[in-house]
Order: sequence, then C-alpha cells, then structure tokens
Amino acid sequence: EIREDRRHPRRSFELDEARRLLSVAQAGPTRYRMAGHERAMLYRIAIETGLRAGELRSLRVSSFDLDNCTVTVEARHSKRRRLDTLPLRPETAADLRTFFAAKLPTTPAFTMPSRSRLANMVKADLVDTGIDYVDEAGRYADFHSFRHTTGSFLAASGAHPKVIQAIMRHSRIELTMNIYTHTLHGQQAEAVA
Repeated sequence: EIREDRRHPRRSFELDEARRLLSVAQAGPTRYRMAGHERAMLYRIAIETGLRAGELRSLRVSSFDLDNCTVTVEARHSKRRRLDTLPLRPETAADLRTFFAAKLPTTPAFTMPSRSRLANMVKADLVDTGIDYVDEAGRYADFHSFRHTTGSFLAASGAHPKVIQAIMRHSRIELTMNIYTHTLHGQQAEAVA
C-alpha cells in the first residue's frame, strides 16, 4: 500500500502547457517580488529537476555547478536528509550562467515568496496562461504539480523507471510510478499505433 499525505490530487502539465506557462511567466509582470524572467527560470528548474518548493528555496547560486551541469541540495534541506546532486540540461546550465551573472555565490538562487504567496503567484500565472487550476477530473495544477510533471516527462521520454525514481529521489518505485507519473495526452494512441 502506498501512503502519502496528499491535500488534493495533482496532475502534471502537458508539454504544450509547460511551454506556454514558461513563455507567459517570462513575459509577465513582477509578482510577489519575482520578475517574470525569474519565475520562468524557477518553474523551469522545478520541472526539469523535480525539486520541491522548500528545496528550491534553500538553493544559493553556489548550489549550482554549471561547468558539470548539476545542482546540489544540502542534506538539511532535502526531504530525505541526504546531500542530493541532480543533473541539469546543458542548455539550462548555459541559461543559468546568464541568469546568475550579477549574483554573488552566497545569494539565494531565487527570491521565492512565502508558501501561500507562492501558491497565489502560480495561480496568477496559470490564469494568464489559460490553464485551469483545477481540471475537470478535480486534479490541481499547483507548484507541486511541477514535480509530477518531472516524473511524467521522464516517463514519456522513455527513461527507465529506476532512473526516474533516482531523479525523483523516492525510496520506493511504487511511489514514483503510481503517484508521480501521469499519462500525457496522446500517449495511449501513440502506443497503440
């Protein structure tokens, strides 16, 4: 049996939704002290790494090794209380180099608002993007949905389930496969074809 404290069921974003959200956030206004380009980068890192909001909040510029394309979460900030080093896409590392250009190594990577304001910020960006916060199945598209998106995109890419589990940093494969990976639109039809 898989036990998880879920306040509400979540969904992953479809690829086109994620692209639209990043584009809209990038061009959007400052919200809760986060400029549009910073929100877009935060969402992108959340989607590409599966890091949780608290873990992202803990990151400093020095948490990123852009030469080796990694990001490290210190053990005290990781849910599993271990030092976690995750890969970054080379394109993302290159974009982060520009994003961090004027920041000192000890500077927070992102100026994230409080938990409730973070939720409101994501909701506002969803409204601007035309994405429903709650879909017809009653599933929510909130900040933690970025983590669901990570698992779903990795699965859709054909990554081995153990690789997805490692990136998601789950102790049990059942949690990875049953909760954090969703079938994306069109995958069933493509599989049958």
